Amino acid sequence: MSNNRMVALYARVSSDQQAKNNNVDSQIDLLKAKIEADGETLIEDMMFVDAGISGATLIRPQLERLRDTASLGGIDLLYILAPDRLSRKYAHQALLMEEFADIGIQVRFLNHDIGTTPEDEMLLQMQGMFAEYERAKIMERNRRGKLHRAKGGSVNVLSNAPFGYRYIRKQQDGQAAQYIINLHQATTVRQIFQWIGEERLSIGEVSRRLSNAGIETQTGKTSWDRSVIWGMLQNPAYMGRAAFGKTKTTERRNIIRPQKHSAETPKKPYSVEKVNREDWIEIAVPALVSEALFLTVQEQLEENRKQARQRRRGAAHLLQGLVVCGHCHYAYYGKKISPSSAKGKKAYAYYRCIGTDGYRFGGQRICDNKQIRTERLDEIVWQQVVELLKHPERLEKEHERRLDLLQQDKKVNNNDDTITLKKQKNSLDKGQSRLIDSYAEGLIDKEDFEPKIRQLKSKIQQINQQIEACQHHEVNQMELFLVVSRLEEFAKTVAGSLDNIDFNSQREIIRALVKRVEIYKEEVNIVFRIEPQNDLSGNNGISTIKGKLMQHCKRSS
Repeated sequence: MSNNRMVALYARVSSDQQAKNNNVDSQIDLLKAKIEADGETLIEDMMFVDAGISGATLIRPQLERLRDTASLGGIDLLYILAPDRLSRKYAHQALLMEEFADIGIQVRFLNHDIGTTPEDEMLLQMQGMFAEYERAKIMERNRRGKLHRAKGGSVNVLSNAPFGYRYIRKQQDGQAAQYIINLHQATTVRQIFQWIGEERLSIGEVSRRLSNAGIETQTGKTSWDRSVIWGMLQNPAYMGRAAFGKTKTTERRNIIRPQKHSAETPKKPYSVEKVNREDWIEIAVPALVSEALFLTVQEQLEENRKQARQRRRGAAHLLQGLVVCGHCHYAYYGKKISPSSAKGKKAYAYYRCIGTDGYRFGGQRICDNKQIRTERLDEIVWQQVVELLKHPERLEKEHERRLDLLQQDKKVNNNDDTITLKKQKNSLDKGQSRLIDSYAEGLIDKEDFEPKIRQLKSKIQQINQQIEACQHHEVNQMELFLVVSRLEEFAKTVAGSLDNIDFNSQREIIRALVKRVEIYKEEVNIVFRIEPQNDLSGNNGISTIKGKLMQHCKRSS
């Protein structure tokens, strides 16, 4: 044995629970013992340990560090407990083993001796395939088992009991697992629902009341996060119907930047998405509040959400919420420059693209579009709006034109009722499922199955197109009602006084008339909700302004 060889070890466990139970420590102890028995020396910096990260992905922090170190020639001998600790997928195992072999690293598995014969290599490959198959089989059995128990009304498929309940495991005498009410916590839950549903308080006010009263959360904290309260108010378990299957796993989405307080390398090789409420499986549990109060709270939350869009202090900038970047499509936001940092004593502001803020995207900007002085852009957009409002005959023509289009559209789709179409689609979907089940069970052969399934899919596609057309028609009607009626009202109200109108009225008129303002490096496009005349804009309701509008200052990432 040569003591000059650089020795490393790699260990991994999949779940956070295994990490907490120190399962990874037992792996490290076994590997250290083997290294010592072989007469080798291990230094602390050559321990590569991924705790709580799935073996189904190659994106693991310590595995990445191991591969980087190996590529620099810093490792001669690598110890691993078993091939499935390196990866759960055979293809990933083969890739890593080939990579290590090309570099000249000798890999030693504690439970598998690597030989040089084709038989030894085949045995390693088979072990990797068996590990991948076993993982898939365990996941599928677990999924189907949970689904079966959920449909049977068992609460043991749910996660930890929510605040207000205690979870009781299945007893040895056969009594099923259940939720029982925690009387002290249940009082707090009922109080929260009453504050929101009856007193119409905001979640922020509820949070302050709970914190001031010194009431502890599920984790023992006396400060209540708004997200915790919001999650409680959304949980149907409190009205006696706990839900299973509220989320599902999908392929991991590409993200522009990691979320706050999360690692750059995700632990899981998948993403989690919400499932439609009608697809949840309900499980009966003891109710803490009435269904009527629960539904009232949901309505109040929706109302609070709408009101929160406009902050209490009001909009700070005239075009707030309308300005977007024409290049990266991120929103522009208003940024005030305080008098202390400005050249003069007067404060001013810029509209700035979110994509130019490097700190939002891991220190690297994703857009280099320019920022623009708020008063300059506000003035240009308002001038275009005033020009249109001074000619109310244009609004009348637009009103008539849209009514004609809607009448034509209605004649084409006069038999398309959205509700009826959706019922037809549901019936076709059920028929398709029954046909697939019949084919899977061998009740019909392939020759009968294929033409019928093609015909059903064609009908479903046609129904979807009709539903989309009906919805588009309804949206157009609503758009016409909101836009034209408001514009006519504004035109009558502000006729002759457009130059002296106050800020809030200006903002309302602009939001009624302008759909968005697109900022490009050399021009600004104002996209109107109606189509101005040719002397006002270019084409299709877009007014293009070119020139030196982009007065920019020094910016920092």
